[in-house]
Amino acid sequence: MTLGRTRTLARTLACGVACCLALILIPSPAGAEDTTGPVQTTITGLAPVALGAESSLSLTGAVANTGLDALGSVAVRLAVSSGPIASRRDLRIAATSDSAYTTQPIYTSASPVIDVLSPGAIVNYRLVVDADELPLNEPGVYVMAVDTIGYGPNGYAVLDTERILVPYMPDEVTPVNITWLWPLATTPSQAPDDVLLGEAIPRDLAPRGRLNDLLTAGESSRSITWVVDPQLLEVAADMSDGYLVDRAGKVRAGTRAQAAADWLVRARELLGPARPKDPEQRTRPMWAMPYADPDANALESASLTTDLVRATTSAPLLIESELRRAPGGTLAWAANSRPTQSALDVLASAGVRAVVVRDRAAPVVIDRGYTPSGIVDVEASGGRVRALVIDPGLLKALEMPQSGQASVLAARQRFMAELAYVALEPAVGARYLIAAAPSPRWDTSPRLLRALIASIQSTEWAKIVPVDDVLALPTPDTGRSYRPKPGGGRAFDSDYLARLESIRAGIESLRTVLTDPLPVTGPITSALLRAESSAWRSRPREGKRMLNSIDVSLAATASMVRVVPRENVVLSGDSGSVPVTVTNDLDQPVRVGLVLTAGNSARLAAEPVAAVEIAPGKRASLEVPVRIIGGDPLDVAVQLTDPAGGPFGEPVALELRTTAYSRAALWVAIAAASLLVLLVIFDIVRRSRGRRRSKATA
Repeated sequence: MTLGRTRTLARTLACGVACCLALILIPSPAGAEDTTGPVQTTITGLAPVALGAESSLSLTGAVANTGLDALGSVAVRLAVSSGPIASRRDLRIAATSDSAYTTQPIYTSASPVIDVLSPGAIVNYRLVVDADELPLNEPGVYVMAVDTIGYGPNGYAVLDTERILVPYMPDEVTPVNITWLWPLATTPSQAPDDVLLGEAIPRDLAPRGRLNDLLTAGESSRSITWVVDPQLLEVAADMSDGYLVDRAGKVRAGTRAQAAADWLVRARELLGPARPKDPEQRTRPMWAMPYADPDANALESASLTTDLVRATTSAPLLIESELRRAPGGTLAWAANSRPTQSALDVLASAGVRAVVVRDRAAPVVIDRGYTPSGIVDVEASGGRVRALVIDPGLLKALEMPQSGQASVLAARQRFMAELAYVALEPAVGARYLIAAAPSPRWDTSPRLLRALIASIQSTEWAKIVPVDDVLALPTPDTGRSYRPKPGGGRAFDSDYLARLESIRAGIESLRTVLTDPLPVTGPITSALLRAESSAWRSRPREGKRMLNSIDVSLAATASMVRVVPRENVVLSGDSGSVPVTVTNDLDQPVRVGLVLTAGNSARLAAEPVAAVEIAPGKRASLEVPVRIIGGDPLDVAVQLTDPAGGPFGEPVALELRTTAYSRAALWVAIAAASLLVLLVIFDIVRRSRGRRRSKATA
């Protein structure tokens, strides 16, 4: 190497060292914590989830130049809050506000990224810092940030800052227990004839659909508690052999039958009984929710408690028939955060052992200085029910944006920060937090779910426990007080509730005339239960579409037992029998009676016909004894009745006439004419005699 080249290399190295020293030692200008340039910094990787006493923090991500000017000497460095977050409320604020907690730069952590970052360019970075280099004075959750620094349009400055929550857990603590409820449910948009109303269900069951993603994400844990809607298993089984779907009024064959069959096989493998050949395998915690997740508050307020009980009591049997394994019990998801006391009484009487509620349903009334367990016992007329209170911090983490890797990482760290904060609280005894979505039809990124399960499994201060463990605990003193929803539980509008009641009355009317009701009314009843789902709270238009499909099906079924219309009936007298033909197009016998009514009831006396049995596919002629007053035509309604005498189906109009008054009028006319003839004859005879007497006198 020549002397010139040596000097050139030395000058180059000196410049590089000088640049690095400038990046490290030059302090940030005043106000540099705010973004002053068109730069976007993201954090896409962070390990470990929480720092220990002798660990290193690794951060990876990217810096993008979104402006029009080139940026020079771009570097990144770590910044840390001066102390841990003071309260759980501040934890929530720190996760959503960039100005809630200021961070102090760690100048020695600065790492050059690129000399010139052109407009539109993106460059990756990686920061690695030992925990002992950070000002972590005590255990807790810290706000950490990646500062992007460099020369921009306004000179040397902090171009952008991206924050994230990182727990610092140097010592052993009592683990916090998490009961994580994973519901499997879908929008129950299936008509009585099994036609799907839209693509919501097939989309959920598709290979990359929401429900498939949930099974994939949950495979790695044997402690999360699955809560299964039997309606989902039922519709997946129905679709497996082929199905029809109604798209904007046009019914066509569905294209995802195999996807539904594959999903059902996966669900059976994951949640079914343990394999005898695998002694180390144990069944996963699995519970039932009432069929189609009924809106308990609305049904109780509309006096449809029979449907609520039916949806609840049938759920375990339906699940066992599909998964070949009985669930651990029945657990209800409270619509609109909490049930009314009356709805809770009905649920308890139907066998519900636990109900999932939001934290405002069971607030903490005795503050002990730490987060209490999320459970409280509630007395109901049907027995004691344990309320599982969703932890609001964990819920907020699950509801954070999850559109990309950076947002998924932020949600993961928020979730783990919540657990770390609770684990560090000076509590007495073990605590149990409830993690769950606000709705059984949750839609969370599978990447986030997998990341959370892996993160919890890698820590010693948090563990997932099944709901059976929580329900087996003695009555806890958590300082919480359950507050049922006050007043009525109406969620649907009055028209929707009125239609539910009308359909229920129609089903009951149909049931009474059938000799074997279940095959006929069963599909309609199941569809009605689906129309009573809490899913329609946020989708009223789709709920009304469900009601329309049930109305059409019920009317079509009831019309298969009907009166054959005719124009009119003429009676020869003021009393007689009206012949009525009734047809039964069902495939089973029915028992119906008849009654005739008129708008002017004073003109008609009709005896009702007691119920008679009509064979399937046959007709029967019935005679209705009547008496008519008056000679004018009379409009009457022919109404079928059930065996108890109640109306069944729609009435048929009929006109009655009688000839009795016409004959009477004829005889009156004849009598009058005869009298007139007699009078004329009498007058002729009288005049003839008068003339004869006159002649005799003359």
